[in-house]
Amino acid sequence: MANFLLDPRDPPDVRSALWVLTAARLTANSGYRFAPPFLAVIASDLDVTLATVGAVLAVSELAGLAGPAIGRLADRLDRRRALVAGLVGMAGAAATAGAGGHPAILAVALLVLGWCKILFDVSLVGWLSDRVPFGRRARVIGLTETSWAAAMLVGVPVMGLVTAAASWRWGYAAAAVAMVGLAAVIARRLTPEPRRTASVDDPGAGRAPRGRLDSNGWLLVVSLGAMMAATQTVIVTFGSWLEDRHGFGVVALAGVVLAMGVVELAASLSVARFTDRWGKGRSVLWGTAVMVPATAILAAAGGLLPVGLVALLVFIAGFEFAMVASISLATELVPGQPAAGFGIMIGAGTLGRVVASFLATLLYQQAGMWLPSLLATVMTVATVVGVARFVRLTKPAVQRL
Repeated sequence: MANFLLDPRDPPDVRSALWVLTAARLTANSGYRFAPPFLAVIASDLDVTLATVGAVLAVSELAGLAGPAIGRLADRLDRRRALVAGLVGMAGAAATAGAGGHPAILAVALLVLGWCKILFDVSLVGWLSDRVPFGRRARVIGLTETSWAAAMLVGVPVMGLVTAAASWRWGYAAAAVAMVGLAAVIARRLTPEPRRTASVDDPGAGRAPRGRLDSNGWLLVVSLGAMMAATQTVIVTFGSWLEDRHGFGVVALAGVVLAMGVVELAASLSVARFTDRWGKGRSVLWGTAVMVPATAILAAAGGLLPVGLVALLVFIAGFEFAMVASISLATELVPGQPAAGFGIMIGAGTLGRVVASFLATLLYQQAGMWLPSLLATVMTVATVVGVARFVRLTKPAVQRL
């Protein structure tokens, strides 16, 4: 990672290793995001229906419910070993997914891949939190989070090219090889160090007994769960809306997805640039506030394609900005255990997505895009209210939230 993007006060090991960790996360995100765009290809090769592979993917999404447990486990492990274990586990799961010839094998492989990705993600956030003070943490986390958008802009297309040249199985194999290679680099680059403990310099110090989430923390967790539910409501319906209402084909939909990836990348870079200066809580609040009018416009003007597309992209930008900014807050949810806090946030987000996926598709079948968008509006308003209260309640104790 270019040094000019980092704060000169960041420790040398962070400045030297961040690019490797970001590349590893890009590879992990690519393996995780590969299946959805290629469901039809996978179904055809396995000689099953698209609905069957869709059910497999739905089962794998439940991996996030284990986030709290995996986060607490990661805080008890050496960070380097946890990062390497997460990547190697993902590689094994990706290889199994490609080698298996039955949907049940694919389901188990993707579920394990999801668990190992959580272990890698929470360990990465924990490693950064151990070394970078809270006041500067959003910058380094925002830079690593560019890997989420880059996976869809670079990683998944590369796996797609491998799929076109050979098969989706070799796409997973290529990802597995890259994961093992980066795991080896991380094992050599990072040195094992003792975990930090909550100190008087940490915003979380004194707010709750070590290892427990206080009432303000639960308020933030519930609010972020509602935000994830609102986002999932839009994500699972916008493709059908563009196809059914506006006649979009595969190429046009791919163009929209590409635009969404660009917006996600810009949002992550904006977090890295501004959130430490603006404050983490305020940044989350402003990002979710942007989502409210965007979903309202989708509900009211979904028949107008240009307006609807702009509203969709603004919604994605607001969500990605709020989501990435919230990770720094999550690192202080459980004092002294940054991975545990992030794991709890992952679990809440997964629960929100699971519930929203069912409700949103049902509402879309009954009334089209306006009703899911209205539901998303209600949930984003609830998120804004919850985050605003969190910021107000924690401001006296936690400066620079």
